[in-house]
Amino acid sequence: MWFVVFGLFLGACKEKEKDTKSKTIAAEQEVITKKPVSPIIKEMAEFANIRFFDSITANQIFSFKEIDNDGFIKTIDKEKAIYLYNVLLKHERAISWPIFEIKEADTAILVVEGIGFGGAIWAKVLVDRNSLEIKKIEFGHKAESDGYGKSMTQSSFENKFIGTIIDVDKNTFTLQKNLEKRIDDGKVIDGITGATMTSKAVIDMLNLGFKKYRAYLIPNT
Repeated sequence: MWFVVFGLFLGACKEKEKDTKSKTIAAEQEVITKKPVSPIIKEMAEFANIRFFDSITANQIFSFKEIDNDGFIKTIDKEKAIYLYNVLLKHERAISWPIFEIKEADTAILVVEGIGFGGAIWAKVLVDRNSLEIKKIEFGHKAESDGYGKSMTQSSFENKFIGTIIDVDKNTFTLQKNLEKRIDDGKVIDGITGATMTSKAVIDMLNLGFKKYRAYLIPNT
């Protein structure tokens, strides 16, 4: 009889040991597979006024897409979207552009890039996909002259673009200095004082950049 009891006890111990080992392996695998959140994903979430918690994944917030030179749009993964974003920031030769589409909302973040007075410039643009209104914009620069670069990233300059409806067939903006030449060509923007070249570069970047997203902003046309 004691053989039976001992056998049951031994079996229970082995089962408990097996269960403990399985939980340990699962915990170790979770630690290994759990990757830190990309700074770029956090940057995009913050730009869209979304609070990003560690318990939330990027795919719960964004749908990642890209659009190429031919206007073909396809869904991509987070890693590809981050790669495309980094390409634009370095002003390398880009053949497609990322789209950070916000789930459960009618907005998306588009990224455009250009060349400023002394280096690469870019902009993140939060767009209402229905009205094509610019809800928020943020400029960035690399190797741009400190004075001009600081001016282009100030909210007083960025706010001039907010509320504008994007026009992908014509230019969305025109510089105040060029008003006489292009009187009917986009919303008039007062440039940065003493930085005409940088101001023009920003306007050109936005006008050309939005046109690259035409097939996304105005589908089925």
